[in-house]
Amino acid sequence: MKQFIHKRLCPIMTDLFERIAEGGLTLTLDGMPAYNEKAQFVGGKVINFACYTAMELLKTDESFEKLGSMIRMASDMEMETWGILNGITGLYRLKKAGLLEKVVDAGTLEKMKLSMDWRKFVNVEDHYALIDKPTNYYGVAFGIARHRELWGWDEEGHSRKLLDRLLEHIDNFSGEFLFMDETPGEGRFDRYSILVPSELVSQLLETGWEIPEKIYNMLQRSAQVFLHLANEEGMGFSYGRSIGAYGDTAALEVLSAAVRAGVFRNQEEIEIAYGYSLKLLDHIVDFWFDEEMQSVNMWEKGRKTDNYRNKNRILGENLALCMQMVNSIEHWDAAGYGSHEICGDFREKLRQLCPFYYIPFAKGQYERGLAIVRDGRHVWSLPLINGGTPYYDKDPYMPVPFENMVLQGVPECSHRQLVPQFLLENGEVLMPIAYFRTITHLETPKGAEIVCIMDELCRMGISASPQKAEGVSVKTIYCFEKNRISRKDEIKMNGLYRVQKIRLVLLTYSDLPEVKDQRVRFGEGVITSMQTQGYDTCTATAALEDGSFDTPHGRLGSEVVWEREAEPDEDSFSLGWQSEYQP
Repeated sequence: MKQFIHKRLCPIMTDLFERIAEGGLTLTLDGMPAYNEKAQFVGGKVINFACYTAMELLKTDESFEKLGSMIRMASDMEMETWGILNGITGLYRLKKAGLLEKVVDAGTLEKMKLSMDWRKFVNVEDHYALIDKPTNYYGVAFGIARHRELWGWDEEGHSRKLLDRLLEHIDNFSGEFLFMDETPGEGRFDRYSILVPSELVSQLLETGWEIPEKIYNMLQRSAQVFLHLANEEGMGFSYGRSIGAYGDTAALEVLSAAVRAGVFRNQEEIEIAYGYSLKLLDHIVDFWFDEEMQSVNMWEKGRKTDNYRNKNRILGENLALCMQMVNSIEHWDAAGYGSHEICGDFREKLRQLCPFYYIPFAKGQYERGLAIVRDGRHVWSLPLINGGTPYYDKDPYMPVPFENMVLQGVPECSHRQLVPQFLLENGEVLMPIAYFRTITHLETPKGAEIVCIMDELCRMGISASPQKAEGVSVKTIYCFEKNRISRKDEIKMNGLYRVQKIRLVLLTYSDLPEVKDQRVRFGEGVITSMQTQGYDTCTATAALEDGSFDTPHGRLGSEVVWEREAEPDEDSFSLGWQSEYQP
């Protein structure tokens, strides 16, 4: 695996190093100024990336001189959260190698001692509460605090308190299942929920701590998620925000930290994790790095990511993705797999993985979980969660089957696909998406079945926070069969809401749609057809090119809409759809 760095990453990283050194503060990437007010973390990421590249890839006096200039330049930039963690990690790499004094002058180091502080986003007086940050930032604060203690900049103890706050949050909002809700109990379990233990383990190992049992168990569960998502195409997480390239590196980071920490149960799991990691590495370089742009591409040519990772952050995203690959490879190397080869029967090992795997995230007032269904080369993810504030009504958080480059949500948009929409006479829209009272699941002779019971609908788009429409009865059944997925909804309004119209939307990469009655067939694409029940009209149109149909992996091909006017006083609805796809 170390050969990957020298053969594939080294040319990318050394070229970027030289461009940063030569460009200074006027550097642009694909026409975008590299240093701008919306590139929050770029200074620290430059330090981390440049330290590694100079030390491990270039190793020349000239490169160390350039590194010193880059660090001085970055030290004048405002440092925030991830930028601080990246910067202090890079400096610690220099310190451990005995190169700090050679590269960084005392004045610059003193300046960064003041700017690289976790207290910028943590209120010590309020029980170490985060200041306007989601919960995964406890891991960031911990890493910064631990490094500051190792430098002697802070007294010991703050890092322990920050780690305890993170574990306290997990106990309060997930408990026995050990997956982190990004919100204070709304139920947002996404990529970050799976990724956080690997980030913590990396920081713990890097700074010489033993891994607490709870974090070890968290990582073991996260590793099982990605083992069951493993595929030959090298694609990672497929729902929620900040996916695309980061959905791929999330799998890399979790699996590599897992092998380093020794959480895999047997050699078979390690072989699957290693083979999948090699596929991920190849996919990241082959797909996400755009030679024409001379940059990673998450924003152009039909691709789109969430506003958090907007193109203003183009330099930082290039740096971060490179270093996430490097860190993962270093974990594998430390575990003795630096020169290991992919197993000859990797494809067969994937075929032997269980076809249905359910991960419970939380129980209590509401249940949350993720179903993973494998059907040949297809790996479907069905998230049964609540996106919470402000993502509950956004496409990437809908409770629908996701698969990269097959069915995906549009970042920051609310097409609300594959879930029935109830348009009320007062203009509101209600949907069964966020309040799962119970979730049951079973394997069937033909595949798998998931049943969700709700007694609350979600009021869509009326505020940033999810709002309940109470008093209804909802039963939703998902069925996964060979090359086929279906959903049935039985919904009773119990006389509380006057429905004017019901609506269903399908967004797909498939193209050349032909509509007959309630069925649409596609002449091109993985999704071949979809049939509905409970609707009247069906219209299919080509996806617009205005960005509203762009996904992390490219522009969608078609939008299909089914609608029906509700009968006066209609109170009960029996709805459904069946989608078929290529093997």
